[in-house]
Amino acid sequence: MHSPISDLTGRLLKKFPGISLENAKAQAEELWALPSFRISYVWTASPNRYRAYDRLNPFVAEFFGQGVLRRLGIGTASGQFICTAEHARALSGDFVVKFDPNGCTRNLSWNPGAIPTGWCLASRLVPDAASLFFVARKIVKTHPGRKHHGDGDERAGRFYANFNPTSPEIEQMKLAMATDGVQYLSIAAARVFLGCTCTPHFGNILVNKHGKLISIDHTNAEFKDGEELKQMFHFIGRDSRLLDALSGVAGLSENDIRASVDEIPNHPACGSTAGLREYFCQRLSLWKQLHTEALRQ
Repeated sequence: MHSPISDLTGRLLKKFPGISLENAKAQAEELWALPSFRISYVWTASPNRYRAYDRLNPFVAEFFGQGVLRRLGIGTASGQFICTAEHARALSGDFVVKFDPNGCTRNLSWNPGAIPTGWCLASRLVPDAASLFFVARKIVKTHPGRKHHGDGDERAGRFYANFNPTSPEIEQMKLAMATDGVQYLSIAAARVFLGCTCTPHFGNILVNKHGKLISIDHTNAEFKDGEELKQMFHFIGRDSRLLDALSGVAGLSENDIRASVDEIPNHPACGSTAGLREYFCQRLSLWKQLHTEALRQ
């Protein structure tokens, strides 16, 4: 495998043509020092990144992902349900509605300016919680995460207008937001296991007033061949802190997988889940094998 630092340096040079080789290398080393980056980098660095992998049905990916996350002790948005476009259009502003603008069930997205069509995924807002981006931008204004945003983060800010934590609560939240903390790293590891095509960032993680992180948006996921897991464990090497973060997934059982599959609604929008248990049980077996080998080193 190529050196991650060399790969990163090359990517930075390509993305920022005016940057010097020395600065690109320095930035690459700085990024590589971030634990959460090293777990999630496997998606960016994969030589098969642009391969046409089969995608999970987005409704299946979301409900299954939530089942697995809860069994890992990771917070999720509860109260989700599948509904018709007519039902979705009648929901109050306390709900986030995702749908495929093409009327299919392949790419669910949140677009507040568009009229829902087809089957929709509705989710009630998580009470007393806000995105890490909102907290970094509006509450803990010195946090480096205030720079991590996109248009979606800006538009979602209206959901958190009444989020006003106390000073002690803010201190708990600041600790929870650490990208090298146990909660953030656990979410990063879980998203890799689930095959999410979107790595954890300050827009798809919420934090509540008690300092609990909540992972959201798991609809985009792909079936993988397992090579990216081998690459991830290679990147992590002997870093005990990162191996601890991966131990949560390693502690799952096949019964956890089966129970999470059983939680997927029996609904036309979800289609068939045939083979899903077998696929994720095999993926879990590989994860356990790689984790055990890494610990022995």
